[in-house]
Amino acid sequence: MIIRATLIAMLVVGGYAQAKVPEHIEGMSRATHAHAQQALDCSRKLGRDPTLLIVADMRLPSSAQRLWAIDPRTSEVVLRTEVAHGRGSDPNRSGRASVFSNTPGSLMTSVGLYAVSEAYQNTRDGSTRRRLDGLMVGFNDAARERAVVLHPASYVRSGWAGHSEGCPAVSYAVMDQLNERGLDNAVLWIEGDQAGLAEAIASCSGSKARHRFRWPWQPKLPAKPQWKPDTSDNYNPYFEVEATGHCPNLTAGQFWWMTQPILAEAAGERWTLRY
Repeated sequence: MIIRATLIAMLVVGGYAQAKVPEHIEGMSRATHAHAQQALDCSRKLGRDPTLLIVADMRLPSSAQRLWAIDPRTSEVVLRTEVAHGRGSDPNRSGRASVFSNTPGSLMTSVGLYAVSEAYQNTRDGSTRRRLDGLMVGFNDAARERAVVLHPASYVRSGWAGHSEGCPAVSYAVMDQLNERGLDNAVLWIEGDQAGLAEAIASCSGSKARHRFRWPWQPKLPAKPQWKPDTSDNYNPYFEVEATGHCPNLTAGQFWWMTQPILAEAAGERWTLRY
């Protein structure tokens, strides 16, 4: 008994006994909650022990507070706020993300588990932003190539979020809070209706896949995004124009405009972990 009590005490001191997602999180669905815990478990299997888990449920409307910042050591929600999704994910401009893609030029949000990586300062507004590395091949591993980063934007405010070009953009005040909290050891889970996502994160975490309940008349997840190219859209991964929701420049003064049609493709059913 003494040995057992000592081991438990050591785990508590080490932060592992309480390193989990809170049992009940206001506004978060059961499926998203399960996936958030699996994302945390998956992170540990990849050799990380995050001090902050950020969860963004892109199934909810952009007007909702659909981003939570969780301290897994204390099982405490430290922040809840609005977050933008990519305009390519919302082709009907309904305020809901209905399709997701990992493809450069799609202007869509990519779902899955990300590592919050190095900080950099935006030359236009001086804000501190964070690059993101997608850890799930086929779902979000093109994040660097697509210049998808965690950044503040004036088009995100209380009760409303505009469209980005695939970046999970938050308000300036929230970005300041996240930076003050510390993002050097943070991970991000982006939730969305993407075929194979539930199985993928369950496989990594070593647990059972958690699927959302669907009525018989509800459509199944499409094998491919039901979205057509829009040749009127030009893609610029480096230069941010907040009025239209562009993602931030990663290379100051560099401009690149693609005139090719924006194409979307489905994420692969199979995936491997990226270390």
